[in-house]
Amino acid sequence: KICDIVNELPSAAHILRDLGIDPFHNNNRSLWDACTHSGIAVASAVEELKKAEVAKGEHNNLINH
Repeated sequence: KICDIVNELPSAAHILRDLGIDPFHNNNRSLWDACTHSGIAVASAVEELKKAEVAKGEHNNLINH
């Protein structure tokens, strides 16, 4: 669900908005359903979220070292 993605990766809300998906109104939808409903390619959304997750991991590594 979108809410789980945003809870795990807060920057996902901004990414989803940039893609044209309203994370608030799609809160209980799956990523696939929200993308399909918004006419967004699921692969594009997944790729953008993966980039943000990698960036978050790199940021956390810098803080922890």
